[in-house]
Amino acid sequence: MFVVVNPTAGGGHARARWQRVLGRLRVRTRDEFFTGEAARVKEAVRAAVQHGETEFVAAGGDGTVNLVATALVEATPYARGPLTLGAIGLGSSNDFHKPHPVEAEVAGIATRLDFAKAEGRDVCAVEYVTPAGETRTLYWIVNASVGITAEANWYFNHPDGWLARLKNLSSDAAIVWAALKTIVTARALPARLTVDDGPTEGLRLRNLGVVKNPNFAGGLHYDSPFEPASGEYFVHLVGDVGLLRLLRTFAALGRGHFAGLPGTRSWRARTVVLEADRPFAVEGDGEVIQAVRATFRVLPRRLQVCRP
Repeated sequence: MFVVVNPTAGGGHARARWQRVLGRLRVRTRDEFFTGEAARVKEAVRAAVQHGETEFVAAGGDGTVNLVATALVEATPYARGPLTLGAIGLGSSNDFHKPHPVEAEVAGIATRLDFAKAEGRDVCAVEYVTPAGETRTLYWIVNASVGITAEANWYFNHPDGWLARLKNLSSDAAIVWAALKTIVTARALPARLTVDDGPTEGLRLRNLGVVKNPNFAGGLHYDSPFEPASGEYFVHLVGDVGLLRLLRTFAALGRGHFAGLPGTRSWRARTVVLEADRPFAVEGDGEVIQAVRATFRVLPRRLQVCRP
């Protein structure tokens, strides 16, 4: 078992949480690798795969899960058998772990460590064109977004002094503040949207959620079902609504209510293409990039993932 630990997750509280969990884990072997640059993590995971390791654990937040999952997808050609991802939720939101039973917790922390009962899960990809014209790929396993959620994630990951202090006091409060500030200041994005083989539609969007897991940003969640291996994802669109309606929409998401709200649409899809004349933020499992074109795809059952 190869464990990638992010000690800076959860507003810097992950190291203490990891030590609390460490002594109570029941594992055959434990190789710990503490995160640094993404390239170093990917190199370490690939080396472990080449040496025959097939069981990996992401100990951190959703960004750490994303990093390890991406490394495993990229290392698949070197694998001697199916690669399995487990996780320990040391982060702020830990949406990857939702929903999870209380009995799967270790020292009050959510875990997915049952390698004997792992199951195939879809991995999704965003193939995007940067403002400089380069084509790149961002993988994600929980959810992705464009608009307010993406911009709020960017702000949360690059906080000003006030938000940094708030993150140290309460991750949940910091998530709420980042969302509220972004809702008030963000502009609608004029864009062109194509779903599967349908026609291209011009629109102005406030938020676009492309989700496998309906949970995002702490306590917010869509009312679409969790279908980790369906070969599809759900798309949730908020159009160019006013500020009051936008605030009401995000308040409703705190109660898990979205379908049928004014100015919204939801549907299933396998491919979504979004283009705009100005750069926009795209978020996948907390990682945020800038793009002028983004194509969201599904890679069916690409990884084995532990059950809680």
